[in-house]
Amino acid sequence: MRPFAASTLISLAVTTHAFAAEIELDRTDRFAAPNGQLGAGISFVGDQKARAYAELAFTRAAESDDVLGTTIEDHTNGLNLLVGGAYRVLPALEIEAALPIAWTQYGGSASYLGQTQAESDGGFALLNLHLGVNYLRAERPWRLKVGGALEWGPWTNDFGRTARRAVRATHAAYGGEHLGLWAPEAFSVVAPARFEYGERLVVSGDAQLGLHFSTAGGDAELSIQLAPGVGYYATDVVLVGLRMPLTWVPTEGGDASTFFAIEPYGRFDLGSIFLDTSLVLNIDEPYGFAFDSGKFWALHFGGGGSF
Repeated sequence: MRPFAASTLISLAVTTHAFAAEIELDRTDRFAAPNGQLGAGISFVGDQKARAYAELAFTRAAESDDVLGTTIEDHTNGLNLLVGGAYRVLPALEIEAALPIAWTQYGGSASYLGQTQAESDGGFALLNLHLGVNYLRAERPWRLKVGGALEWGPWTNDFGRTARRAVRATHAAYGGEHLGLWAPEAFSVVAPARFEYGERLVVSGDAQLGLHFSTAGGDAELSIQLAPGVGYYATDVVLVGLRMPLTWVPTEGGDASTFFAIEPYGRFDLGSIFLDTSLVLNIDEPYGFAFDSGKFWALHFGGGGSF
């Protein structure tokens, strides 16, 4: 019985080790991105053909001042929905499309001796369509996504006050990133990239170069995005991490030339489906410091799947 028991234990150990290795491959051989826009849902295991994702972001800024006994309050609430998807035309090449839809509600009030006067307004804005291609590659333990895209929405040429307020709130909700998705009256050519290194502990970097051409006769703009980050698989299905997006627009001056934020995030993988959440905290002007008077913060919820 002893030789039989020993051989059984050895066989069980080998099987367990192989099963654990398979689980490790399934967990690590995919992008550890915080959301679908940055690469969550892309896998190098199996015969993946397509993926889809959506993200909802709520942002708010509010301020209140007392002037000669009158309390004056002003606020902006924003809600942005980003929907997107990609199709693998080749194992290492996908075509991606995404479209953001923004809503804002803004207003103010004045209170004096118990009497309050208030007014508010709001509305929706359809922002710029993103259409691009991504090259994908993985050589354990690193992964790469690099591509090019056009971003434009001819329907943004006649944006009024409400739509422009929605654009500003959405830009703030993403920490100043992805200027080409939100900017009205602009045709953008962007080159996004993401690089990751590691398996359980993942060091990452997002970058994007953008050229933004005004369709209203204005000057062209250049944007440069960098977002170092780190993620950690707490379990096989739970990823937590932190990004630090920095955007520089060298063709602008003053506060409008730089945007910096920090973004703690979590992602939950459920087979071919994922759920994600993050908190964007703007650090510097014009949108930060988050939670200060008149400054923006944003809470994101999203998810997606591959098939």
